[in-house]
Amino acid sequence: LDCGCGLGFIAREYKKISDNRVYYCDPSNSVNEIHKKFYPDENFFQSDIQNLNYFNSKIDIIYLREVYPFTRDDNFENQKKLIKILNQQLNKNGILIFEQIKNKNDLLNNLKKFNFNFKIYFLPPIRWHKFRLITRLTLKSFYFQFVIRLLYKILGKKIAHFIVVNKF
Repeated sequence: LDCGCGLGFIAREYKKISDNRVYYCDPSNSVNEIHKKFYPDENFFQSDIQNLNYFNSKIDIIYLREVYPFTRDDNFENQKKLIKILNQQLNKNGILIFEQIKNKNDLLNNLKKFNFNFKIYFLPPIRWHKFRLITRLTLKSFYFQFVIRLLYKILGKKIAHFIVVNKF
């Protein structure tokens, strides 16, 4: 489930490399109209996170990229409530993936307050993604993770990252 999918570009790319059923979800009326018109065969539904409990299927992966309130807000109680809803939608071995760029106020500020296991993967600059080996090494190697963090720090750039949360 791509939650907060916008036009669904990321979910569509995932669909190309996976046999899994892919769902698209966004609260926006205009996004809903675009999906109806241009992508009528996709599994799109209009919903915000609070109303996901009306979705009857359990999900293996829920992906959220730069979705408010996780990226521009650090209201712990609100994040806790929404993560609980997302967690309830997961299968037994499901995962939540938050992709975001570090902001002043975001989910990273509260991660240690939650009672769940998570792992943070720092992402290489987008220009490097054409080199698949670098991307794979970055996600699998502590040393590459360190190099990525150091590179961002030296360049004074905001770092993009995945926060992966296992079903709890």
